[in-house]
Amino acid sequence: MERGSFVLGHQLTSDQLNARILNYPTITVPERKHTLNTTPVGIDRAILFDDGAYNNRDIQLILGFEGKQADSNIQKFLSALDTGKYVDFQMYSDPDYTYQVIRQSTGTIARPTYSDSYRELTITLSSAPYRYVAPAQTGTITRDTSTLVNPTNFVAKPYIKIIGDDNVILRVNGVEYSFTNVTGSIELDSAMQNVWRVNNGLMINENAKMAIGPFPTLKPGNNTLWVSSGNATIEPRWRTL
Repeated sequence: MERGSFVLGHQLTSDQLNARILNYPTITVPERKHTLNTTPVGIDRAILFDDGAYNNRDIQLILGFEGKQADSNIQKFLSALDTGKYVDFQMYSDPDYTYQVIRQSTGTIARPTYSDSYRELTITLSSAPYRYVAPAQTGTITRDTSTLVNPTNFVAKPYIKIIGDDNVILRVNGVEYSFTNVTGSIELDSAMQNVWRVNNGLMINENAKMAIGPFPTLKPGNNTLWVSSGNATIEPRWRTL
């Protein structure tokens, strides 16, 4: 990526907005979620409960918008952020990763006195704690055991689509996940903890077709995968802090 460039939502680019990131983005390291119990008597430290997750991180940006459409392009940028859900964001400063961002803070729009066609937007974005390896990788799972290598030090929560019918078993690292009465296909998202299928463009809830239990995850290093019938595609979603 060129210096100052960015992609928002996989479709809105800095070139389309005639914009550039002016600063080297300041990105905080996410805080680990802990609960401390300080009430016990007779011990020399608080009892620690690790929640196993992280708080969001902040990304501080200064963006410059050039041209007669500068004001309009700022509104396009803000509108692309204000969707009510996380939006993918790639920056020139970290081109191998995608951040998932939302806007929670106010922003400041400034116009230098020397130019009527230039604006600067200063804004802080809230980002989900993990950043994801980009471009997103995909793999195939068949009745022949396959291996995926997680290049990060963190567990990944994949998206998987199984193509098949009747009862299907998905095996990940020796753990079996059973699906009953599959009709054509079934999809699962380990991050969202959800199972569904799409029929004529409509999403149909299929959580009842997956045996109760944890969703599959991919550990750092080698991961073995196998499906009992049909085949499956997987987006591993490698992630790191």
